[in-house]
Amino acid sequence: MSVNRRNFLKIAGSSAIILPATACSTGADSARLPWRATDSYSDPMRRSLSYALLAPNPHNKQPWVVELTSETQATLMCDLDRLLPETDPYSRQITIGLGCFLEQFRIAAQEFGFKADITAFPDGYDDKKLDARPVAHLRLSPLEQAIPSPYFAHILNRRTNRTLYTEQVPSSQTLEAITHDLGEGILAGFTNAPEPVARLQDITVIASNIEFDTPRTYMESVDVMRIGARENNETPDGIALEGPMKEALHRLGFLTRKNLADMDSAMFRTGREDYARGIKSAHGFVWVNTPANTRLDQIKAGAAYLRLNLNATAHGLAMHPLSQALQEYVEMQEALGLIHHLLDIEDGARIQMFARIGYAKPVVPAPRWPLEAKLIQA
Repeated sequence: MSVNRRNFLKIAGSSAIILPATACSTGADSARLPWRATDSYSDPMRRSLSYALLAPNPHNKQPWVVELTSETQATLMCDLDRLLPETDPYSRQITIGLGCFLEQFRIAAQEFGFKADITAFPDGYDDKKLDARPVAHLRLSPLEQAIPSPYFAHILNRRTNRTLYTEQVPSSQTLEAITHDLGEGILAGFTNAPEPVARLQDITVIASNIEFDTPRTYMESVDVMRIGARENNETPDGIALEGPMKEALHRLGFLTRKNLADMDSAMFRTGREDYARGIKSAHGFVWVNTPANTRLDQIKAGAAYLRLNLNATAHGLAMHPLSQALQEYVEMQEALGLIHHLLDIEDGARIQMFARIGYAKPVVPAPRWPLEAKLIQA
């Protein structure tokens, strides 16, 4: 019996097609070797960096490159070929990702008995455009006494979970605990109340649809989608589309980059609807905001988000950052203003991160380039 394109999509079930794979084996084993190689380095700098590179970052672009000076000194740079010019025109999100990297480096170093002195943007910065100037100077010095970090134990279990969330509502006590004391100059908030959750679902779906329906911003995601185990192993970054169902769809010619890019295709509509369905499954939201929006604020926001994500992991919660309504391109201006209004953010302050939070089936870690691919010897 032949199966046409429409019937096959019905048989497969839309949420199994685009939403990322769960904890089943994906076949992209080499793409995840860095998650198992963290303790294979003897010197403190490389060992700490091997944990830092597992930090969350936008579109899994992994925009970091590190120039090693010695076993205790290094310089973090931004790989300017890994920016997101359409959805992140001022590289605010990329800078937040670099802040996550720096905080995870600091946490790991502390666990190994070293204090990480981090000087952000030592040669200055441009708030409108990231350039070739250093993002940070890193220096490790031995601690007289090791101070175990409460965050370290959760680094290897931290995930970004884009799947459907269950009906279980995170308690206010839990959300209060994970958003408390995320850093100096950081304000964090949460809601699990039905009415504000519904309003935030609506604005977030509107924003995600704007990104999907604007060709240049949507294609920025399609261009970094890695379809199947082979692509993920060969290029371990970007958005992983993998698992048995997706492998089958790919082999049969349904799940292809061409079909994903075709905004009139069933595959495009399925992806758009599935993303909205994921948002609508949320029964809680969390956010991080700063009093201003300088590069230093963005670095601090990245550190705060990393702590928030690790706190959530410690409490068995799933998190998925929803960046669309926070983006600065012209089509998103109204949504950006609306979400600031809904969350009662003061004039001049900036929501830096916004995420759905709840309970979900576990997912595999995102692919990562090995540390060696991100190092430059001075």
